Amino acid sequence: MSSPTTKSLAVDIIASTRSMHTRINKLVTSRVPLALPPRSHDAGAYISGLLHILPVYMTFETLWLDIISSTPAGEEADDALIDAESGDVHPPAKDGKAGAPEVSKRVRKILVALYLPQLFRSDRLRGDIKSMTGWSDDVLDRQIQAIKATGQLSAFLSHIKQAVHAKPHVLIAYSYNLLMALFAGGRYIRASLEKAGDEFWATVPEPIKPTMQPCEPRPGAAAGVASFSPLELTGDDGLGTRSCDGFLQFWHFDSPEDGEDFKRHYKERLLKWEDTLTADEREHILQESVIILESIGQIVGQLDGVYADEQEERPSVQIPLRRPSLASHFMQAQFVARLRDSFLVARERGVGNPSRSRSVDTEASERDEPEDVEDESAQHDGITCASKSMRFAKALPIPPRKKGRGGVVMEEDGKSRAGWPMHIVDAMAARPIFAWIVGLLILYVIVRVRGVVSA
Repeated sequence: MSSPTTKSLAVDIIASTRSMHTRINKLVTSRVPLALPPRSHDAGAYISGLLHILPVYMTFETLWLDIISSTPAGEEADDALIDAESGDVHPPAKDGKAGAPEVSKRVRKILVALYLPQLFRSDRLRGDIKSMTGWSDDVLDRQIQAIKATGQLSAFLSHIKQAVHAKPHVLIAYSYNLLMALFAGGRYIRASLEKAGDEFWATVPEPIKPTMQPCEPRPGAAAGVASFSPLELTGDDGLGTRSCDGFLQFWHFDSPEDGEDFKRHYKERLLKWEDTLTADEREHILQESVIILESIGQIVGQLDGVYADEQEERPSVQIPLRRPSLASHFMQAQFVARLRDSFLVARERGVGNPSRSRSVDTEASERDEPEDVEDESAQHDGITCASKSMRFAKALPIPPRKKGRGGVVMEEDGKSRAGWPMHIVDAMAARPIFAWIVGLLILYVIVRVRGVVSA
């Protein structure tokens, strides 16, 4: 029974993995700068990442080849059909390979149609690693066997084998999520790697984690010339002959459109054959897509653990303690002198406004930076001179007035000079000393607090 849905499988995969895809994309792209200058002086961290992702591609690509190259039980090889559907040269069909997944003829035809050998990445990954490390095939195989048996990677590889043996159609999820991803976030990663510079790629990496296998000097490395992968670019993709191209074959495709034509062909074939999938098979593919992205996130976490000891400890940001300086002591002395002068001037003038004196002196005292000392002293001298000049200036003509109680000047209408009623003036005249005492106490507290803070 074919699927009744009207949406394409690709659209359903994108919808089912949207939130997970966004998170994994940020997770992976945020790690790319850690493997490049200036955080890394050689490609060791990048190689370690490839060693953790290579077994994933090797596992599902090998299972795919096993399925399309084997003949289902009771059926004859249909090589002519394979060539007609895909237009590619496929491995010859074999009698049921030992350990190969059992697959129906219908599912096998779908996988044969979707098979594009130019999209498979295992051989290119191996070539990149060998070029950067100088390892032989035997050394590389030992590193792969050691790494694939560790942590979340080992669990994911076991899951891939079990899932494909039980539901071979879930290989569609792996092809879409791991091969098509090379045309999305993979382009950003490739561009970042290409900007690392020739010196970065020419440097022989230090022993590769987690196995700490040493790298072999490459021919021309001592002269600052990087050797290239045996997988040379054969397509006219306009990429030129940059030294890093020999190490980034995994991200390149041999076609006039740098793989965009392969991507288009794959999606066209998927759209053509997806209607032959059942509703349950489509659901299995969507579920497996989510598992794939979750597993990639776990592998990134495993890599973080491998390089955890190299994470630089950020020094805690501390506010430097300020020691009392001569300038601060001088400022306090200036503050006390100004307070005394202001008090004497105000007392000579009679009842003043103590709150004004407090506000002026407090604002001036808050300027405790050394560079402001000269300006503030100049302001202080200006204020003192201004007050004295006002006191000794010639008096202006004063209209006839009479004084009330407490020496307060009265107008002819019986009110004070400021126009206040007499009962308020009486209260103010009776409490000038109390007001000054309170003001002095407040100023004393401010001086003491400033002394404690500056200390």
